[in-house]
Amino acid sequence: MAEQNNEKHLLKQLFEASTVGIQFVLSIVVGFFMGYGLDKLFGTSFLKFVFLVMGIIAGFRELFRVAKRQQDR
Repeated sequence: MAEQNNEKHLLKQLFEASTVGIQFVLSIVVGFFMGYGLDKLFGTSFLKFVFLVMGIIAGFRELFRVAKRQQDR
């Protein structure tokens, strides 16, 4: 029984670790396209870069949050 619990725990950790990369890329892509859309809407050219940086920050924040949670276990 203990071996089965260890397997479940390991699989849960692997799943969480695999989602970090997807979340990182998605936060960057979503940030860029939000800025791109707002640039088109308002006729500006700088918002895509602002939202891209915000997406990168959000991606790293999530990366550190998951790493801290894994370290605490």
